[in-house]
Amino acid sequence: MVDSYCSMCKAIHKNDELCPCYKVQLEKNPHLLGEAANFTSIAAQHHLISSQALDGVARSVNKIIGSNLAYEGTHQYVRDVQVFKQLNVDAFNKSGVFSSAEQAKQYINQATKGQLDNLTRKLNGTGQEIDWLRMKQEQVSSLFQKSNLLGEGMTNAPGVDGVTINRFTGEQISRTTIKAAQGTDGLGRNVNDVLKALKKGTLNPGDLVTGVNGTEKALDKALTQNIEKAINMGDIDYAEKLRQAKNQLKVSEINTHEGVKSSTGRLKDKMLSGDAHSTLTSQEIANKAFQGAVIGAAVGFTVSGIKNYLKFKNGEISREEAFKEVGVDSLKGAMVGSAVSTASLFIPGGAIGLVAGMAIGIYLNKTVSNLLDEIFGKGAALSILHSAGYIYGMSVNLHSYISRIQKDHIKITNDRKIIQEEIKKIDNNFTKFDDMMKRNV
Repeated sequence: MVDSYCSMCKAIHKNDELCPCYKVQLEKNPHLLGEAANFTSIAAQHHLISSQALDGVARSVNKIIGSNLAYEGTHQYVRDVQVFKQLNVDAFNKSGVFSSAEQAKQYINQATKGQLDNLTRKLNGTGQEIDWLRMKQEQVSSLFQKSNLLGEGMTNAPGVDGVTINRFTGEQISRTTIKAAQGTDGLGRNVNDVLKALKKGTLNPGDLVTGVNGTEKALDKALTQNIEKAINMGDIDYAEKLRQAKNQLKVSEINTHEGVKSSTGRLKDKMLSGDAHSTLTSQEIANKAFQGAVIGAAVGFTVSGIKNYLKFKNGEISREEAFKEVGVDSLKGAMVGSAVSTASLFIPGGAIGLVAGMAIGIYLNKTVSNLLDEIFGKGAALSILHSAGYIYGMSVNLHSYISRIQKDHIKITNDRKIIQEEIKKIDNNFTKFDDMMKRNV
């Protein structure tokens, strides 16, 4: 149990204690309990699918039902598909190595040492490019900005790899060169590539550089050394360009050497196992969804979860901080399979929480139940949660939920089709609007 200082009441609280100020806030605004429960459900499910936590849950269930299920974080799975797709349309578009998972498997099994070295470089670079693109797409600024990787033949060019434009006017906002490295040698090559691009003029001093941890420091050192070197050699124009870059060039760092190495290793393993898919096929999606159709999990609705949600609500911490804290904390007491029946209260998120085919709910442990009884009066919390749209009741073994899951899955599948159609319409409208704005400029 971790003690922490409370800025609200200027006292020290244990992790399972709720500040009196928060108790008063809940008592005055009971609807906050439903909001906190909803926030917990979403945060827990997001943490499950964006991490490898599902794999741990699956291993626990394997012991219970004697299966051999395995999970991969959904975000990671989709990210890897994007990497293979980018390799197929860019670096290997002519050879067709990534046109299918079978082709990729055959290539890596028959590749020469030179081809394997080249493959490693391409996997390093393209993985970093996709991570940059996903990072840009997740930012709030993506509502009015659109980022793209440059097309065929440009993936590993010593210049610009990605551009960001104004979604409505088509005006270019920034250009980015994206570099990845597995070690210090690779980092040195990245820095040299940036210097060469500056000298050739394919990269401007005001452009952006995205690299691994350590890139900013290494580049700053190299710029200082090469400014001096250029001056001594009498190349004043180049020295001035480097000086401008030292003052203007913005560097962002995503991933680490080890992260790049781990990504490339995983991508190679997928090629070897015949799983290097460059498209999200309906069969692959179905496999991901139905692998865990008989698995159930319940995550804890804790005092810490309520506290962190109220901190976010009051502006004490950011949404991202609360999301992370609540997501991680709610999984600490996760239960699976028949163990779910021991929960005193099972609150499915929505009709029933479904993550990658897994039934997910949240439960109230004794500590939280006692706390809520203290604040609202015995049994009142159940009415509050019920009025907030939650279905509650004594939990039973998950097998009784299977028919419900199947019905909900059909509805979810249909809803997904409708959503995809709407997304296509929106994209088409954006494209038409972009075209119209370009014609009017």
